[in-house]
Amino acid sequence: MYVYTFHTLTSLLFQHLHRKAKADTVRCNQCNEEHETVHHFLFTCAAYNRQRHILRLELGTKAHHVKHGLNEEECLKPLFKYIASTRRFESTFGDVSLPKEKRKA
Repeated sequence: MYVYTFHTLTSLLFQHLHRKAKADTVRCNQCNEEHETVHHFLFTCAAYNRQRHILRLELGTKAHHVKHGLNEEECLKPLFKYIASTRRFESTFGDVSLPKEKRKA
């Protein structure tokens, strides 16, 4: 489910939208420096440095590679916390935060 949701969200990044003629530009509207690709959103956009730092604290070196973030189950929740904390998809989907986990009794 997480990977499907991730692909749904990232299909709204400007590079994908531009290919589908749904956006006038491929430039990231947060930093205006690079094309808004999945790699840019996850790893290089300066607008998300604070959120990315938190992700790196949680995942360590695994936060530097897409292959870990999308393929290892323990990386998915921190990845989705990162996505929600950027608020990048809020205007389309509202709050994309994961539901709160139940407290263990």
